Amino acid sequence: MIKEKITKAGKLLDIDFYPCWSDGRRLPTGPKKSNGSSEAQQKYNNNQAIKEAVFIINENFDSNDNILSLTFSPENAPQDEKELHRHVTNYFRRLKRLRKKELERVTEMLKKLPGDEFFDVQRKELEIKKAKLEAPFKYFYTREEIEYQRGPFKGRKNYHPHIFITGGIDRDKLEELWPFGTRCNADRFQPERFGPETMAKYMMKDPKGYRRFCCSRNMSRTYKQPKIKTSRLSAAGVAKLAQERVDDAAYWEKKYKGYRFVRSYPRFNEYNCHWYMTVVMYAAGDEPVPKWDMDNWPNDDWQNNL
Repeated sequence: MIKEKITKAGKLLDIDFYPCWSDGRRLPTGPKKSNGSSEAQQKYNNNQAIKEAVFIINENFDSNDNILSLTFSPENAPQDEKELHRHVTNYFRRLKRLRKKELERVTEMLKKLPGDEFFDVQRKELEIKKAKLEAPFKYFYTREEIEYQRGPFKGRKNYHPHIFITGGIDRDKLEELWPFGTRCNADRFQPERFGPETMAKYMMKDPKGYRRFCCSRNMSRTYKQPKIKTSRLSAAGVAKLAQERVDDAAYWEKKYKGYRFVRSYPRFNEYNCHWYMTVVMYAAGDEPVPKWDMDNWPNDDWQNNL
């Protein structure tokens, strides 16, 4: 039996075709191993963490939100993750206070703005900003960890947080609000230009530990309840798709209306002798399909190594 798993996260659509037993359980992809920390398993865990981050970010952030890369000067650097989280959380508290003041200012500007057409563009921009400031504040962040190998700070740690946050605050103000580093870079999230997974994959390039990322409790994770149904395809049908429809954009866009084909990646499992197929699509509308880093997209190649 073949199952079709459809995951929607914002404008992103991820479709998986995979074989399973008659009771719905997935077919084993390899012999059981007692060592759960094998290299293949670690690769799989990292890929799953990256994919989850991509889904969370696309579900919760859009082009009116911001990306931050923060730095600590060596003398201000926290020496453990608990201290790092305290500094980042304090930054979020200051940011929330600033958002409240900014909302009051923008609301007042809208009230005073003349009603003629000459101010339509400015009014629209202020309305978008006001909507973002009224929306619940959300964040998602990861951290890079380094250790100085030489110089006066040899042996000390430093961290480099990468953060997605709800928009509404000018980038200059976001940068000025960070007190611990010589550099702070704020930019706008542009999934339609750079690809919806590019920044997420950069942030998750070296996920470690149990908590590979932190996010606010109000983050929507509707993708965690993907639509899974038994497909009409047979195992032979999936094999045919994997060999004949890999780059057939017209076929996939007809099958999943409203989405643009990005790519698909088939793989054959040597252990159970079945084909697997994943298709990635994006609701780009009339805009060009975003650029995607195809070589580094987390996939299920680990299955052939288990």
